[in-house]
Amino acid sequence: MGGALIETEARKKTALVLLEMGKLTIEEISVASELSIAEVEQLAKLQTV
Repeated sequence: MGGALIETEARKKTALVLLEMGKLTIEEISVASELSIAEVEQLAKLQTV
């Protein structure tokens, strides 16, 4: 289970970097990071707070 958690955190970190770059859509970031659109949208909201 620890490996899955580490993998999820790595995906979130990737998504955050892509969000910061500001060049891709939420959908594209979802595909690249293998996170759901909802997860990427949640990360985007956290970034703007």
